[in-house]
Amino acid sequence: MEALIEVFQYGSVPLKTYLPDGDIDMSAITHRNTEDAVANNFYQILKAYEQNNCGFLITDVTMIDAQVKVVKCILDHIPVDISFNKVGGLSSLCFLEMVSKDIRRGHLFKQSIILIKAWCYYESRILGASYGLISTYALETMILHIINLFHSHLRGPLSVLYTFLEYYSSFDWERFGISLNGLIILEALPDVVVQRPQIEDDPLLGEDLIQRCKNYFSIPIRAVRAEGGQFKLKPINILDPLNDENNLGRSISLGNFYRIKSALSYGYQKLTEVLMLQESCISDGIKKFFVNTINRRRALEMENRVAACTKGRYYKVADLHGNCMSSFEGMIYGQYFLNYTLPFPRRPQNVRPGPAFLENNVEGNSIHLDIGGAAVENNDDRNKINIDNEASSSEIEEELTSMLSYITVTEKPCI
Repeated sequence: MEALIEVFQYGSVPLKTYLPDGDIDMSAITHRNTEDAVANNFYQILKAYEQNNCGFLITDVTMIDAQVKVVKCILDHIPVDISFNKVGGLSSLCFLEMVSKDIRRGHLFKQSIILIKAWCYYESRILGASYGLISTYALETMILHIINLFHSHLRGPLSVLYTFLEYYSSFDWERFGISLNGLIILEALPDVVVQRPQIEDDPLLGEDLIQRCKNYFSIPIRAVRAEGGQFKLKPINILDPLNDENNLGRSISLGNFYRIKSALSYGYQKLTEVLMLQESCISDGIKKFFVNTINRRRALEMENRVAACTKGRYYKVADLHGNCMSSFEGMIYGQYFLNYTLPFPRRPQNVRPGPAFLENNVEGNSIHLDIGGAAVENNDDRNKINIDNEASSSEIEEELTSMLSYITVTEKPCI
C-alpha cells in the first residue's frame, strides 16, 4: 500500500524566532499505524542521498528508535529533525503566531523570544530539552506569561528580559507552576486551579481569545492523544496553553533545576549591576552580559563572508511576520482525509482592538533600539525596543542593534 504523506515545518524557523545554531523541525502526517514504516523509508532514502552526491550536502543520517520515531540529518550544515504524526508542534506554532499578532507592539513577543533565547543558549546554557534543560516551547510560554501579566511595565525586549530574570529567579516552584493567566496551585492538581498574582493590571490577552485559540488549535492534538492523561509533576511545572495534560517542564531534571535557578539568579544580579552603572559604562556592561552571543555573531559573519565568496550565498534581513494558518488547516484536512475524527469549530480571530492599543507612548527616560526584522527594511517606528533607564541610547543602540539584527534575521534556506 502506498503511504499518503503531507510534511509541515514547525518550531522556531516558521515562527521566525530561531538562533543561528538552531535546527529545522518537520512533521510528516500519514495514515495511523504506518509511522514506523514511513520513518524507515525516510531513513533509507536519506541514507541513499548521503552516500551519493545529490546536489545537497547530507550527512549524519540517523533514526531515533523511540516511542515516537525521529529521523535526523544535517542538510548543508543545518540540523533537520523529521518526526511522524507529531501534530502538537504545528498547533503550538499557530497559537504563538496568533498571540504575537494580538500583542503587536512591533513584534515585542517575538523579539523578546529571540533575545531571551540568546541569553539562555549562549550565555547561561540552560536551553535544550534533549539535555534535561528548558525546552523552547516551555521558554516561550514563560515569556508569554511575563508579557501577559506585566505588559504595562514592559517597554521592549530588554525590559522583558530583565523582568523575566527578576521574576523567575525568586519564583516558588515548590508551590506553584506557570500558566498563561497566572499561577497553578500544585497541591490542587489534578484539578487545574489558577491564582492571579497580586498585580494591578488585567492580563493583556483576553480570556475569550485564549479559549478560542485553545479550542481551535488543539483539534489535531485531541485527534491523536490518548484519553485519561494527567499532568505529571516535575521540578519546574509549566502548563501547555493548548493541553492541560501536558507539562512543558517535563524535560527538566532535578539536577538541572538547581542549575537553572542559579543561572537565573546570577543573570538577574549581573543585569541589575549593568543597568545601575554610570551612563558611560552601560554599553560595555551590556556587551559583557552578552559576550558569548556577540562572539558567536562575529564568527558567523566571517563564515558568511566566505560562503558569499565561494558559493554565492548571501543572507538578508528577515521580516518577523509569519503566516501558518494555511499549513495548520492543511494539516487538519489532511488528518480528516486520513480518517482521523475531527471537529471543525470556527477559526479564532484577534479580539483586541487595533492601532489605538499601540498608542502607549513612552515618555521620559527611555532608550530606543532598532533590532532588525521589519524595522530594518521598512523603517517602522513601531518596531523599536524601549528600555526604561536613565542612560543615553547611542552606544547601547549601536551594539545591541548589530548583535540582535544578526541573531534574528539570517534567512535559513528552504527545504
